[in-house]
Amino acid sequence: MSSDQPGPYPPQQGQPGYPPQQGQPGYPAPQTPPMQGAPMQGAPAAYPIYPSAPPAQQWVQTGPPLASWGDRVLATLIDMLYQLPAMVLYMVGIFVAVINAPTTSTRGVVVNRGNPGLMWLGLGLLAIGALGMMAISLYNVLALQGKTGQTWGKKRIGIKVIHQETGVILSVGQTFLRQLCHYLDSAVYIGYLWPLWDPMRQTFADKLMKTVVIKIK
Repeated sequence: MSSDQPGPYPPQQGQPGYPPQQGQPGYPAPQTPPMQGAPMQGAPAAYPIYPSAPPAQQWVQTGPPLASWGDRVLATLIDMLYQLPAMVLYMVGIFVAVINAPTTSTRGVVVNRGNPGLMWLGLGLLAIGALGMMAISLYNVLALQGKTGQTWGKKRIGIKVIHQETGVILSVGQTFLRQLCHYLDSAVYIGYLWPLWDPMRQTFADKLMKTVVIKIK
């Protein structure tokens, strides 16, 4: 029989003209069903959901550093130094007015007529000093801090007041409300000491207004 004639058997696997068997290049391998509990191919990986951290812990982890209690006290003392000239004028006015005021006995008899001119001068110095302290405080605490988040003292120390949730500087109106809330701190004085052990280093006024004092340098 001639070798050119086709044989009675089909060609072996892998010969040209016939489709390759499973596992050969060009044809996908058979898909096996995924095991129970295993993620599907292409599906997003599942991650465990943890409860959100407390605000203080989140701030410590992601927020800027908080100002220490000592930094805040030092900034306040520096602010008071700016008021020192007006305070001296105020105290001198009280002294001059008192020593030159007329004195009377227990029976209402005038013992010393004093010096009315110097007394009124002392009262004038007292008023100028009081108005000066008020003007300096209003500008420093409301106008300056309401625009920059810093008083003169805070700027010297490198600390700033911002909103705890938004991180923005308080407006003049919010700064005024925060100053009013400080009366709660001064009522028992423990409010000013609260930052010593508070995780967010906040006074009562800070907690009411949701503000924090941060370190910027």
